[in-house]
Amino acid sequence: MRESFFPPLPLKWRGFQKGTSVTNTSDTRKITSPILPASILYRESLINYLHESTAGPALGLPHYKLILLHAPAGYGKTTLLADFARHTQLPCCWYLLENTDTDKITFLKYLITSIRLRFPSLNTVLDSLLTNALATNNKHRYEAVIDALIATIEEDCPERFAIILCNYQEVNEYQEINDLLNYLLRKLPTKCVLIIDSRATPDLEFASLLARREMIGMGSAFLQFHAQEIYQLAQLQGKGQMTLAEAKQLVDAFEGWITGILLSSHLSTMQLLRQSHDASLIMAHQGIETDRQYLFSYVVNEVFRHHPQVYSFLKEASILLEMTPSLCSQILNVPDAYEHLQYLEQNGLFVTHSGEGTQISYVCHPVLRELFSSELHHQAPERFRALHHRAALFFQETDDYRKAIYHAKEAKEHVMVAELIITAHEQMMDQGNIETLTWWIDSLPTYTLACYPKLPLLRAKIYLLAGDHTNALSLLDQVEQSSIHQSLTSDEQAKLLFIEQQVLRSQALFQRGRYDQVNILCEQMLKDLPSHEIKTRAEVHTRLGVCSNLQGNYTVGIEHLQKALQLLGRHTMNHRTAEIHGALASTYSLLGNFSLAEHHITRAISYGELLHDEWGKINNITRLALIKQRQGAFDDAESAFNEALNLARKPTNFLRGQAYALVNLGVLHQQRTFYEKSLEAIENGLALARQVEDKYLINYALCMLSTTYLYMGDASTALLLLSEVSIPDPKNTSLPGYEQAIYELVYGTILFYQQRYTEAYPRLLHIQASFNTMGLKSESLQAAIRLSACQLELQQISDCAHRMQWVAKQSKVKNGYEHLVLSEVQRLPTLQRAIETLPEMAAVRNLIAPTSLVPEVRTPVDQKQQIAEGEALQVLQVTTPQPKITIQAFGEPLVSLQDRPITRWRMARSMELFFFLLNCGKPMRKEQIITALWSEVDEQINQTFHSTVYYLRKALETPCIITQGSLYTLDLPSHYGPNISYDVAAFLDYQSKAKQAFTQDDKAYKEALLSMVNLYHGQYVQSFYSDWCILQRDNLQHAYLDARNQLAQIAWHEDQFDESIDHLQQILTIDNCYEEAHYWLMRCYLRQGKRGLALRQYQRCRETLSEELGTEPGSAIQTLYQRSIHRG
Repeated sequence: MRESFFPPLPLKWRGFQKGTSVTNTSDTRKITSPILPASILYRESLINYLHESTAGPALGLPHYKLILLHAPAGYGKTTLLADFARHTQLPCCWYLLENTDTDKITFLKYLITSIRLRFPSLNTVLDSLLTNALATNNKHRYEAVIDALIATIEEDCPERFAIILCNYQEVNEYQEINDLLNYLLRKLPTKCVLIIDSRATPDLEFASLLARREMIGMGSAFLQFHAQEIYQLAQLQGKGQMTLAEAKQLVDAFEGWITGILLSSHLSTMQLLRQSHDASLIMAHQGIETDRQYLFSYVVNEVFRHHPQVYSFLKEASILLEMTPSLCSQILNVPDAYEHLQYLEQNGLFVTHSGEGTQISYVCHPVLRELFSSELHHQAPERFRALHHRAALFFQETDDYRKAIYHAKEAKEHVMVAELIITAHEQMMDQGNIETLTWWIDSLPTYTLACYPKLPLLRAKIYLLAGDHTNALSLLDQVEQSSIHQSLTSDEQAKLLFIEQQVLRSQALFQRGRYDQVNILCEQMLKDLPSHEIKTRAEVHTRLGVCSNLQGNYTVGIEHLQKALQLLGRHTMNHRTAEIHGALASTYSLLGNFSLAEHHITRAISYGELLHDEWGKINNITRLALIKQRQGAFDDAESAFNEALNLARKPTNFLRGQAYALVNLGVLHQQRTFYEKSLEAIENGLALARQVEDKYLINYALCMLSTTYLYMGDASTALLLLSEVSIPDPKNTSLPGYEQAIYELVYGTILFYQQRYTEAYPRLLHIQASFNTMGLKSESLQAAIRLSACQLELQQISDCAHRMQWVAKQSKVKNGYEHLVLSEVQRLPTLQRAIETLPEMAAVRNLIAPTSLVPEVRTPVDQKQQIAEGEALQVLQVTTPQPKITIQAFGEPLVSLQDRPITRWRMARSMELFFFLLNCGKPMRKEQIITALWSEVDEQINQTFHSTVYYLRKALETPCIITQGSLYTLDLPSHYGPNISYDVAAFLDYQSKAKQAFTQDDKAYKEALLSMVNLYHGQYVQSFYSDWCILQRDNLQHAYLDARNQLAQIAWHEDQFDESIDHLQQILTIDNCYEEAHYWLMRCYLRQGKRGLALRQYQRCRETLSEELGTEPGSAIQTLYQRSIHRG
């Protein structure tokens, strides 16, 4: 059997259904659904959606008169409908429209023939009606045929069925066909549903159908293929070499456009495998085999065959990333650009718009834009460059530097690119567009860089942001030695460039740990800098502030950082101020001032998000994690460390960010006694720290790795690792720097565990005093506890007790330190027993909280051997009841924990993500979540997504968000058990109970319906505007209105007319076009003898339908109105 594939072209001529008796080949292919290959990919979710949408009221589902599949060519509309037709039990009448079907007689002939093919018993009177219609001049003769068709369907069709009209764009321009179809839709009985597929938007009357919830649509976003489907298709065709990652690349590149994927990959049966491939078609997807020749041929010959004028327009407009009518008119010199853009979109030619009025803009499918642009460059290179040059000048004048540089690069205007980069670099760096800036500079020719020394300095600055001080210093040396730079030393501009070079050199030396050199260099720069060079002075103060902190002089460090912030403006939001806020947050956290630390880290993170500064955001999330760690909020800290690590890995590959996140995550694991995890994380972080040559982090990681080995019972390895630490001797200072202090603390601790108490004691005594002087609360407490344990071993019982009393008081006074104190004590069993038993420790016992409040800390192996089994610590297991969560989705969404509403979601999407996962009820891929929640996706979407997940976890206070690979699940039952109250779940449960009681228990039926309407407080998550909630919102509202309607009917039959009126009025407050509610209100008023109210209700109905839908009331309510008038 010949290999088959998912066809890229519409399946309009692929044979006939088995068993048809029609002999005319042309007629048969028009009214018979195509035969699909056996290896066709079955799109289960879309087929199921069509099943549900066509099921109708018999199964308790809405009745849709019209289902519209609207997408450009090649999205698989026809194939999907053909596959649906062969899998559904619903009879399907197929009609493939062509450009010859543009008169009413032809249209009606094929429509009726298609229906009769499925229902041979259809009344033959229709044939005579068609014949008579040809012979008469009655202007309503075709409507009479429709009326007769409708009557025949109602009488002779034994079951519900679907009419499928394919290729509607072929007749869409002919108003008489649209008028005929509008008439058919108005009359269409509930036995029938009409399905249309079209490239262009059908010119039909949608307003009344949408208002009555009688229509749904499926666009290109709905029809596009997902990576899993492409992967399954490859497996189906025996292309097992395709990986899921390759499938995702294809989907991302083509935005799920199946024809583009097939014609540009080895999935096509045309065997598009060639020895050479054009890689420019899919940028950044070099691993995927492509051949654009066939794709371009398909687009030109199939898609744009009948649209040569707009094709020529789009080929030139494709040089623009975003097309606005005014921009196209100006750059292309085309006065009717707006009409062209409208035509392209309306005819499904891969152009879509966003915004309205003066804000309207259009974009072309990215793959086709690249195709057209390449074709223009090949056919008319001078025109290509001229258009890009015009665009570059236009965007330069409007200060849109990103677009100006893009077009200047395309036009090969290197000098213009260099000057634009120098003009725009501050704005770009403040906005966090560092990767883009790097790419721009690196893509310039060497001779251009030599003419503009500012550009190598910018590149050096970017190296330093990534922690790459080696390349930065090399580049700075090249700039310093260049003849161009030397020739400009007397010029003011050259002097400023020299100062900027020195600032960068100080940063590189700082990263190498040469703090004394940095201080000397920075102090000299402050003397040389003019007072008006505010930004540079602020940068120098920032460097001095961080250096002072690392040298243990935090008061001076804060002064410098605050001075830098003052120079830049405390409310200024840019890359520099974000970094200063982050540095201040770290400093205040070390000093135990968590209020100020949280204030500054909140500023830093919010600035980073608004500026899209990915590296800065990674650094600040790590700082936030460290603050949470010091406060004892270990779960929050771990979540933040992992978020920073994930962001630093992909797509940025920020090695320095990864290193800091890993080392600090390892320290957190060490604190939680997860020593194996600690070992792995710190070792991986140390390897990266050595790779980026971050001297401070290397030393810190070695100290922490040494501590982990010590706690795992290997003091020898701990001492060996500590010997690798390399810290310059501090000069002109009585205090050790932070690195030296941590080193001394670890060394003293190792000596203590080796029972070398007399050597450990003076080191621990000195370093505890140093930490106290520096104001480092956590480190001071750690040193004091270990010093107390050493004093105990040296039989200095009184001093030990006195010091532990100070520790206990500090842990009570300083927020967040109780956990630190208790975990430190538990690592020292001799000290713990002394606190529990010695009379001198009575005061300490009263101050230190019970050890049952923290998890048991695993004691290092060598000390465990010294503890008798009877002296082992008993850890009390506390059982806490499961918490309660209350979820309200009807109306304004609300989530409450223990009856306290969550008000701080931090990010707007966090709450929506909660309700999205709740609605899905199953694991969802990250890509699915992003597509559902973010209409516009940019290069920052991954970090935005992970931040949203992080803040959602934080808001819920329990680990309800389960992650498995790229799958995310909301698991409430595991944490809340039966204590989950969700109004939608209760609503659906009552709906199910109502259905069960419908024919058995009238009282239970009514009670269930009343419970439903009492739960409905407004539209489902009414403040969310994403597409994911629309179908659920409509279904729940439909169920609510139906319940109200049923209650109104029950009350009517019980002669409770006031109650019935109340239910009907509630319906109209939500949907004032609900004609049935108007009808029954009139009947209620008439039964009460309130004829005037009944007549006014009719008038209100008539006015509403006319204003909202442009239509008249139906025959039933009009008949009731006429009877009411005559009764008067």
